[in-house]
Amino acid sequence: MRRSLGRYELTHELGRGGMGVVWAAYDRQQGREVALKVLSNPGYGSELSTTERRFLREARLTGRLNHTGIPAVYDHGSHDGELFLVMERVPGKALDSVLKEEGTLGIERAAGVARKIADVLAYAHGQGVVHRDLKPSNVMVTPADGIKVLDFGVAAALEPRPGETRFTAANATPGTVIYMAPEQAVGKTEPASDLYSLGCLLYELLAGRPPFTDGSPFMLYHQHAHEPVPPLSSHRPGIPAGLKRLVESLLEKEPHNRPASAGEVRALLEAWAPARSASRPAHPGLAEAAARRRAGRPAQALDDFHALLALTGLEPLDVLAARTGAALCVADLGRTREALEELRHVLAGQSGLLSAADPIVLDTRYEIAVLLVRTGDRGAASELLRELALQESALNAGDDRHGRSSGLLRRLSRMT
Repeated sequence: MRRSLGRYELTHELGRGGMGVVWAAYDRQQGREVALKVLSNPGYGSELSTTERRFLREARLTGRLNHTGIPAVYDHGSHDGELFLVMERVPGKALDSVLKEEGTLGIERAAGVARKIADVLAYAHGQGVVHRDLKPSNVMVTPADGIKVLDFGVAAALEPRPGETRFTAANATPGTVIYMAPEQAVGKTEPASDLYSLGCLLYELLAGRPPFTDGSPFMLYHQHAHEPVPPLSSHRPGIPAGLKRLVESLLEKEPHNRPASAGEVRALLEAWAPARSASRPAHPGLAEAAARRRAGRPAQALDDFHALLALTGLEPLDVLAARTGAALCVADLGRTREALEELRHVLAGQSGLLSAADPIVLDTRYEIAVLLVRTGDRGAASELLRELALQESALNAGDDRHGRSSGLLRRLSRMT
């Protein structure tokens, strides 16, 4: 039955879960199809206004996330006592539906799905946002085999009240506890908690079932916190040893024993699901300007890059390449912090067009690390270089990038 929620006309239900119902809707004001999630009443009675304020705060935060693997948030608010979130409508199927239809996924495809999710988590964690409710029903697989991670911030907005553990809260469900890190179930959420949930999800992609499935929410929590994870080989033979070790490390009981970051997980998964690089001819003026910079003429090269940026019809990747070249010229001219800020903006643009392992992205991240060293922030530089060293170790020995980050790390350690 059709109904309206403010300017949104709800047409049909797309799905439902422990936190609400998702509707296909039409935004009459903007003239576009959207997905509208109506949040379940948390059951706090007179405290609904507190929950509402928390929800609106989280929606504002996550609405600023800008990544190709995260649906855009268009609107949020409340209408007649109902909290709602309006998002980009993503075509495709939820990952739990894919698993029901296809069963276990092939090694490369499973690792590829996990790699794309890890890329989204690396971005979100870098923005200070933890998902808190990562599970197959919150991951969409698009027709082009892309990935969209849904519901950032929704779980955070509906966290239990102080003193109330997550697994006994009114809004918790067994379907959530199945993928929940031990520390999160008792109210201690951190980025490593998302990595545990990713481990549960990857385990299910490979084994056909999550690591723990039996019992009440409390019993599931007990299993996550205290019982050993059933070996993947007991469900499926032939999984590469390195991939099994990665899953085991993601499912460590203690957060500090898991991989250091989602970026590290993304890099490790490249071994089984290499990202495809975009190959395309670059504008010839880019090479000419870069040659002038390498020849020790950064001021002239900077003018050349600015001239390229003034052209109309320049390809998006060429625009980003010109901005990169200009930033490096600015760094050569002594304006290091200005160059660092611009390269960070460039990297955000590249992340929407290229894979995390694309050589262009690796080069930009390496230049950011170099500039971090110049500003004296050796801690941040070392962390970035360690992630890059893992990715570069998978490159061919003849690639010029092979070993450069580990080499710079060694020089930094000697300096300290």
